[in-house]
Amino acid sequence: MTLSELFLLLKYDLGKTYRVSGTKGRRSEKKSAIRRLFLPFAGISFAIIIVLGLVWVIPIIGWENIAPLIADNLTFGASLFNFLLLISFIGSIAISASTVGNSSRMEYMMIMPIRLRTLFLEKTLIVIIMNSLIWLVIGTPIFIGLGIVSSSPTALLAAPAFVGLMLILVTIGVSLGGLVGLAMSRLLAGRRRLKQAGWFLGTAAATLVSVFYYYAIYSNADISYVFQWVFDIAASLGFTSGISPGYVTSVISLGLLVGVPFAITDIILVVIFTAAAILLVNLNAYVSEAAHYSGWLASGSKRSSVEEVRIEHKEWNPNPIPGLKLNTTTSASAWYNIASIRREGRVFAQYLIGPMRIALFYMLPVLTGGADFFFFAPFAIVGVISVFAVSYGVYFAGYETVYEGRNLMNLQLAGANMRDYVIGKIYSAVPFAFTASVVASLVVLALAPYLLVFVPAIVVAGVFINLAAGAIAANAAAIGGDFRAERNVMRQRGSGAQMPIRGWSMLRAQMLPNMIGLVGLTAILSAGLFAGLLYGYVLLAAFCGVCYVLFRNYSSSAGRRLMLIEATEYL
Repeated sequence: MTLSELFLLLKYDLGKTYRVSGTKGRRSEKKSAIRRLFLPFAGISFAIIIVLGLVWVIPIIGWENIAPLIADNLTFGASLFNFLLLISFIGSIAISASTVGNSSRMEYMMIMPIRLRTLFLEKTLIVIIMNSLIWLVIGTPIFIGLGIVSSSPTALLAAPAFVGLMLILVTIGVSLGGLVGLAMSRLLAGRRRLKQAGWFLGTAAATLVSVFYYYAIYSNADISYVFQWVFDIAASLGFTSGISPGYVTSVISLGLLVGVPFAITDIILVVIFTAAAILLVNLNAYVSEAAHYSGWLASGSKRSSVEEVRIEHKEWNPNPIPGLKLNTTTSASAWYNIASIRREGRVFAQYLIGPMRIALFYMLPVLTGGADFFFFAPFAIVGVISVFAVSYGVYFAGYETVYEGRNLMNLQLAGANMRDYVIGKIYSAVPFAFTASVVASLVVLALAPYLLVFVPAIVVAGVFINLAAGAIAANAAAIGGDFRAERNVMRQRGSGAQMPIRGWSMLRAQMLPNMIGLVGLTAILSAGLFAGLLYGYVLLAAFCGVCYVLFRNYSSSAGRRLMLIEATEYL
């Protein structure tokens, strides 16, 4: 490996000068000089504004008031810098396997007369630069501005010290994360079930955390104890340790800024961490090269065999739904729908847990209203059943009808009854709507035990809302669906987010069944409480009849429209 080759790759990759002018295609054409220089100019302008702002504001506050705060909180600075190291570590776990060690893309780059390890090293350095860029753009002008107004003679050295130490910090985090990511790729190679379980758990956890985060914001809850809890955990994990990279970064950079002396051991630690960063980044490149040649990260290849292999397709024979006799088309549609969604753990988790975000906004007045709104809590939770039932109908019957794409050609050529196929997709959401209704009913019983007699009505109503919502969503998909859309688990950089159902069709698929469900559930519960239990169940029968008529009419309409779709819509 020569440094000239490495610098050449960095120059082309960072400047995007390897692209050609005058070509067509978003990923091949060379950007104009204005677009290429926009981000650097924006970063420099942002830095100048921060520097000028600090130079103007700090003298008003008084440096003598700020310097003691910085000098007395070097441990807090250590926690902050170690947290940035942790962010770099976590963020690079997936990036190293998907970008640095991407075997498919590296095959094209191997035509260059450059050693493969140099290519992997350059990709690792790109990840390091991109991870540290935002912190450098924010932190460097802050150190420059504070250094200008500081009374310490070493203050102007704080900014370059921060830049150097921050690069070391991010290099260690990215390199360690890259090694862990490559190790996980080796561990999970061919283990699809384990990866899908990981996607499901990770997405579910992120969804639940976001739900509680929004609740904390809108409820104006005192979350200061949460930050204290986080700091306590950080201290117990060694984030404030005197031999951690973040502590050395804090002591030296902030120490130079306020004139606090640092020990010779801190200089020794800087040398050790610098050597460790160089060693780890080269080790990352070496392991990436080994992973490429050994096939850890191969995305799949087709190999020809000397012997002729006959490809045989087994007959699709799904298990019948217990207690329910369906025709072959409907049964195959329901089981195929569930099986295809379960293959993608992230999609499955988003489908099942995603409606919690909508349900939270629906229940915010009750959750944040205190005891005054406690009486309305059961009604709000019953209304949440409609949110889940409608969402499952839209996801399983609406989105998945669109994602059939070119499979519609096979169904049309086979002469399949598209109404039965749509009904199968609707039925695939019923078990999940039933489960959500039961869980919500248990919550209602915990808050208001006197509503026990209404639990069967709530569960049955939730199922019928799901049937109507699924039919309406399938019809909206047949009218305004983008049948070229794909169910992408990972979004490509620079790609636009396109909803599978467009325009008014999407709005109708969401609004109409939600209004029907909320009005129906509220009417059933109100009639049962204020007029009598019998009236509530009579109204339930009428409501179920309305939902069934909507289910039958909209599913038939969706089937007819799907049969009329031309091949140009999905090819």
